[in-house]
Amino acid sequence: MKRVGSAQIYLLALVLIGLTGMMFVEPWLVRGALLIIIVLCGYTAFKLETSRVQEAWSQTLHEQEQTSHRKLIQVMNRLRHDWMNDTQIIFGYIQMKKFDNLQPYMEKIKLNMQQESNLSKLGLPSFIAFLLLFRVESKSLEFVVELDQEINLAELPLRSGLIERVVRQTVECVQQHAATGEGEYGTLSLELDVQEDSLLLDFVYQGPYEREQLENALNERLGLNANACSLEQHDWQEEEAVVTLRLPFQIEQKGSLAVG
Repeated sequence: MKRVGSAQIYLLALVLIGLTGMMFVEPWLVRGALLIIIVLCGYTAFKLETSRVQEAWSQTLHEQEQTSHRKLIQVMNRLRHDWMNDTQIIFGYIQMKKFDNLQPYMEKIKLNMQQESNLSKLGLPSFIAFLLLFRVESKSLEFVVELDQEINLAELPLRSGLIERVVRQTVECVQQHAATGEGEYGTLSLELDVQEDSLLLDFVYQGPYEREQLENALNERLGLNANACSLEQHDWQEEEAVVTLRLPFQIEQKGSLAVG
C-alpha cells in the first residue's frame, strides 16, 4: 500500500511537471510528447488509486467476515456449553437413580428448545443475531426474551429497524446503570405482546440499579423516538424495574401509510 502511494506521488509530480512544461515550451513536437506523458502518468495514477481503493475495500470486507465468523463461533460455543451442562445433569440424575428429577428437568429443556425455536423465527435476522450475541458477550447483564408462541416481527406494520433500535437502546440503558459489582449480574427479561394496533415491549429488570439515572436515560431515549414509541407504564422498586413501551402500528389511510 505504501509503495502504491509513493508511485502515485511520483506520477502526479510528472503530470504537474508536464503541465508546467507545456506552458513554456514552444515546439509542438515537445508539447505533444509532454501531453502523451501527462496522459499516461495520469491514467496510471488513476488505475493505481482504483487498485488501492479496491484493495482497501477487500480488506475491510475480509475483516468484517472474520468478525462475523468469530461471533458465530462464540454463539456455537455457548450453545455447546449449555447442552453439555444439561447432558451432565441428566447423566448425574441417572447415575444417582434420581429418576423423579428427570421428568421436570426434561420439561425444562423442552421449554428452552421451544423458546430457542420461537426466537429463530422472529423474522428479523439482525435482531435475532443481536439477542444471541448479547447472551454470549454480556458479563454484567443476563438478557432473556420470553416467547411463548411464534411471532414474525417482520410482518408487523412498523418502521424498518424500529424494534431492534428500541430494544437495543433500552438494554444499553439498563446495562449502563445496573449497579452490579464484580461477579454480580442483573437479569433483564422481555416479553413481546402483539395487540390490534400496536406492539408492547414489557421489560422487567431484577437486580441493583441506579434508579434516577436509569429513569432519566430511558426518558431521554424515548424522546428520540417520540413519534414511534411511547411509555405505556413503569414501576420503580428497590431492586426491580418494570417498563412497558408501546410501538403503534403504521395505519394505512387513503393509499398511504401514516406513521403513528
